Amino acid sequence: MTDADGFEITEPKTEQEIEDYYRLRYERLREPLGLPPGTEREDAIEAASTHMIVKADGRVVAAGVWAVGMHQDPATGQRVPFVRFRQMAVDPEYEGRGIGSAMSKHVEARARELGATQIVGNVREENVAYFERRGWVVVGPGETLFGTLEHVAMVKPLS
Repeated sequence: MTDADGFEITEPKTEQEIEDYYRLRYERLREPLGLPPGTEREDAIEAASTHMIVKADGRVVAAGVWAVGMHQDPATGQRVPFVRFRQMAVDPEYEGRGIGSAMSKHVEARARELGATQIVGNVREENVAYFERRGWVVVGPGETLFGTLEHVAMVKPLS
């Protein structure tokens, strides 16, 4: 999918795209925490996730990952799908150009196609306002990762 700004949102396909994808996730999300390379690949749901990249100017400038899960809808009692969105990283050179918003909209559209009722995520405290501006709601404290990195649990309702 290519948006109006010329960003192409796709899954990494080539070895180079896969390497660039993981490199960006590492450099933006793990290296600043002093974590070793490889920690960006360690989540238990990594293999069952859908990986996405944003390409601009012929290179990978953003990365993100999402996975589908099931939960019980409190209103109906039925099991329905939800999407967990995580590890969004944008190259600093491309921040502020709407790439994060394009990725979020892409995941939202895919989630709706799957019949998901919500998107969930653990958001770093410094990014809560960004997600709130996009319709996400704080639902409580999130996970503490790596012993010190506080997160906030957030949900984007889709109904």
